[in-house]
Amino acid sequence: MEALYACFDEHVGICSDSRSIESGQIFFALKGERFDGHAFAAEALTHGASAVVIEDAVPGLSDDHPQVFRVASVLTTLQALARHHRRQWGKPLIALTGSNGKTTVKELFASVLGEGFHVHATRGNLNNHLGVPFTLLQLRAEHDLAVIEMGANHQGEIDALCRIAEPTLGYITNFGRAHLEGFGGIEGVIRGKTEMYRYLLEFGGERLINPEDALQVHHAGPGAIPFLPDLNTWMDSNGFVHIERGETQIQSHLSGEFQGANLQAAWSLGAYFGLSSEAICTGISAYVPKNNRGELRVTPKNLVFLDAYNANPSSMEVSFRYALGIYPDRVHYYMAGDLFEMGEYTAEEHQRMVDLFVELGAEHVWLIGEAFSATQHPGHYRSFSRTEEALQALHAEALSSAFVWIKGSRGMALEQLLPAL
Repeated sequence: MEALYACFDEHVGICSDSRSIESGQIFFALKGERFDGHAFAAEALTHGASAVVIEDAVPGLSDDHPQVFRVASVLTTLQALARHHRRQWGKPLIALTGSNGKTTVKELFASVLGEGFHVHATRGNLNNHLGVPFTLLQLRAEHDLAVIEMGANHQGEIDALCRIAEPTLGYITNFGRAHLEGFGGIEGVIRGKTEMYRYLLEFGGERLINPEDALQVHHAGPGAIPFLPDLNTWMDSNGFVHIERGETQIQSHLSGEFQGANLQAAWSLGAYFGLSSEAICTGISAYVPKNNRGELRVTPKNLVFLDAYNANPSSMEVSFRYALGIYPDRVHYYMAGDLFEMGEYTAEEHQRMVDLFVELGAEHVWLIGEAFSATQHPGHYRSFSRTEEALQALHAEALSSAFVWIKGSRGMALEQLLPAL
């Protein structure tokens, strides 16, 4: 590892795609279902790689070559290098996971802490066994703190990511009905997500908790850091959430009462790291949702709440309940896209969601996707097997002056509906 790390330059980092390699980067010949980086290892060296990491023999590359590292597993070597670099960096690292809101909270944490520190944070949702190592290997000496998002769809994955990133503080946003297929039900989700708290308890790390969440309180163990007790949040008539502490308050760009806990987590973390209320408010106000994540968009014809980045039954329910209570002067349309990775729970969870639409009086409901189309639903609800079919129907509908709620899993690509709205 020391020999490989000697080839590592934190300013240029690593690469697994020879087409974009920069001089001085280490090339990792990763394998996937449809690719094998070994085919490009020799090319990477000719393009200036400082080293190549391979597990199979590559024609023209001798194992004795000083820039060739032949290992048992390219992936585990990548992860080990990332852990080694994190240890050399040696500063506080905040990790977070949860069923809903991980990326929003990660962005909030980074924005708030950025008011007092040079922060490195996960880009996008690079939060898995590859994304976390790549993120860690982007740490530089000038960074004061790191905020690392961790995702999982099976038990054991959060523990493995923690043992790579070695967080000093962790937070779990919530426990919801997400990735039920991989986790094996809600109890499996809880066991999987709380691996983070168990890791931190084992190694003396801090745990941030929402004191109103009994599961967090129970699994975080003694000595956890609760949200500040004097924080208040509320939602205004336009759906935006405000937060205050004492005489200091700010309106966020987040929509829905369920975002209150996310704002409290960000404020409490900022205070833990010594930031003033004013600095924390500046950080909160600087974060504006994007990339189809809970965005309120004003189009020439309608007002659209777009949350097409991802979805699971828990996030869809809280988002729908929020949408019911806002903009009462507009006709509401609800566009619900299929929820993925439900496995044996697929029919049950989609039917449960439709039943909730009916129970709470939603009239204009469009069900998009094969799973939603297969549910028992009122005859006036419209159903479409594919997003493209719904788009054609929307063009014909010519909605105007409506409030349109759009929520579904990433694979449904529901943002395609926007041109008709």
